[in-house]
Amino acid sequence: MINAQLTKIRHISLAAKIISLVPILSFVGLVLFILSISIGPVNIPFYETISILTNGFVGDLDVDEVNRQVITNIRLPRILIALLVGSALSVSGATLQGIFKNPMADPSIIGVSSGAATGAVVTMALGISSSSIFLLPLFSFLGGISAALLVFTLTRVSTSNSNMSFILSGLAIATFLNSIISLILVSTREFGELTAILNWLAGGLQDTRWDHVFIMLPIFVLCMPFFLFYSHKINILSLSDDSASSLGLDVSRTRFVFSVLTTLLVSISVSICGIIAFIGIMIPHIVRLITGPDNRIVIPISAIFGAVFILAADFISRTLMVPYEIRLGIITSFIGAPYFIFLIIKQRKTIVER
Repeated sequence: MINAQLTKIRHISLAAKIISLVPILSFVGLVLFILSISIGPVNIPFYETISILTNGFVGDLDVDEVNRQVITNIRLPRILIALLVGSALSVSGATLQGIFKNPMADPSIIGVSSGAATGAVVTMALGISSSSIFLLPLFSFLGGISAALLVFTLTRVSTSNSNMSFILSGLAIATFLNSIISLILVSTREFGELTAILNWLAGGLQDTRWDHVFIMLPIFVLCMPFFLFYSHKINILSLSDDSASSLGLDVSRTRFVFSVLTTLLVSISVSICGIIAFIGIMIPHIVRLITGPDNRIVIPISAIFGAVFILAADFISRTLMVPYEIRLGIITSFIGAPYFIFLIIKQRKTIVER
């Protein structure tokens, strides 16, 4: 009876935290959505933006046709991709940190982003990426999953501290893959192709279109419910492997499934917008400072917060130096790198105190 009441109280507390944060983040996201779709190199009056959005993009509306095309074919798909990528990277980071019990785990740090980028750059350098819109995401996923498998293998055979070996293995694989990318870059003779690869590696949403939305949205819709519905298993994986096994969880299988799904989300994100660094490590940590460590809260709030953060960062990248754009990856690195250094210092102090 008492256990049932305690469980009910915990569920109520969980729901209360989510309900209190979701409206705030949703309101901020809505404001950013309206600003992002209205403001840019071409400023569109607010009433025109509302008219276009609420009338299905067709009909005899008294709006400028150029403004209609800017919203429907340029800004709207860009905003949707920003929301999807921000959510995917944040949830992937939160999941990796939970299943590997490592607060520093992140798609870019453990080599998944570099692997996905290598696969994408290879297709671009070979000139086959334009033959089909599906080739870049496919090679990107293969590169990401290969990098992840290498990191996991190196960590398992290491005899040192598992957390440290995990980070070092990821950094080693990422460095190796980045050297392959550098080799491809110096071997590229076409200036236009070289510029395209460099711009893509810097990370950005300038070239996104509806085709990218139609590719990423189904994958996002298929993967995200799994993270939300099985977030309690991430809590169990955060315990020791022996404890998780004693609770009836197949540790290896569950960790493998989560790893594949996070790799899929990261790879499709990287294939569309390049490397957007530090989102996967920064957003989950900020969320945990607010909500606590329960992944049943961290996962959904990270999804929303990450989407809003990337939308805000992209808005800054488009409007800070109009008519020029700063690459989105540069904005996130300026914010994320100092935060990552802060986390390292904080973790070191915690170890010293112990």
